[in-house]
Amino acid sequence: MKKNLTVILGAGFSANAGMPTASTIAERFNRDLKEKFLSASSSEWFWIDDKDKTFIHNGRLNYDYLAYSYVFNELVKSYVLDRGSFIYYEDFYQYIIDNFENPDWVENLFEIAKKSLLADKPFFLEEKNKEYYESYLFAFDKKQFQKVSVILNYLIGDILNVIPKTDAELIEIYQGFIDYLSNFENVDIFTLNHDLLLERVLELNKVKYSKGFNSQGSPISHNDLQVPYFNNTFNEKIKIHKLHGSLDFFQFKHYADGGKLFLQPTGEYDYYMTNSYSTKHNAIRINPETKEILQDYNFDIVPKFITGTRKLDTIENDFLFKQLFQNFQKTIDETENLFISGYSFSDEHLNEKLKAKAFNYINQNPSKDYPFDGNGKNVKSLNELKNGG
Repeated sequence: MKKNLTVILGAGFSANAGMPTASTIAERFNRDLKEKFLSASSSEWFWIDDKDKTFIHNGRLNYDYLAYSYVFNELVKSYVLDRGSFIYYEDFYQYIIDNFENPDWVENLFEIAKKSLLADKPFFLEEKNKEYYESYLFAFDKKQFQKVSVILNYLIGDILNVIPKTDAELIEIYQGFIDYLSNFENVDIFTLNHDLLLERVLELNKVKYSKGFNSQGSPISHNDLQVPYFNNTFNEKIKIHKLHGSLDFFQFKHYADGGKLFLQPTGEYDYYMTNSYSTKHNAIRINPETKEILQDYNFDIVPKFITGTRKLDTIENDFLFKQLFQNFQKTIDETENLFISGYSFSDEHLNEKLKAKAFNYINQNPSKDYPFDGNGKNVKSLNELKNGG
């Protein structure tokens, strides 16, 4: 058995299971978005697509669902006009970041969106209806980038949250991948994907893994149980480093009591991991030794993953992403054996390390060969790796 393997996974790895690609996510955005959003009382956002009647009804009880669907409709129209087409969602995200630095641009966009809504629903302004419908227009007075970026993260998360294949199908599709991993004593997997497909595949095959989150010593608690928090400790043979974040990563921001009911952010934060609705909404911060409650509220329940085209800015300024990338740098420097699946070689901060030396590689990609020096082979399908490759 060989000792160490480094794995890099891109979107194509998940595409094997029918998960959305950049182009299919683009299709979800690149259409008329009016009334395509749902806003839950929990502050989470969803697409109306494929939701049942009860979910749709509840998602329309919060008035903002309507206004922000018109705002995003205008954002997409502006983006396509400027770019010539809807390129992909990360470029769209960066477009929003860049343009929201211009208050006049934001003011104009919201005004256009408001006019569009009122053109479709002129009865909102009829004297007998104005008081009733004013809540639907309230969002146009609060033109905050934070709200728009939060909605975008939730919408991307909603798309990635569903794994379309059955468990039996997943076992069959990824059998070659599991077989190949079994050839090595230690495996470091660096994935650029936000979805939880990899974790599901490993669990179905009863393969234990660690993601650098641990309950022991955790300052985050729920129902008297400590919640796994990021401390960069990996205790299993299979180590998963989610370089760009994950649907189950959340940030617990620290606040101090500023007196007179004023809460003062300290700038410090912890990352914790959960798939539990109750945990992410009701987690508290404690002294892990004494169990004293230090903070019984957390306002941020947005899943934490990096998007946009300037990821290095976030990596450099966020301790979790910075640490995960340092893990990649250290591991890739020490490894000889490299397995790649579905990575398009478009992230320069990874490519710099891949160019640095010749690896013993296997590159699984139906359309792109390994572009750097090395000793290995390109394979089209994971099936070619069955029984150990």
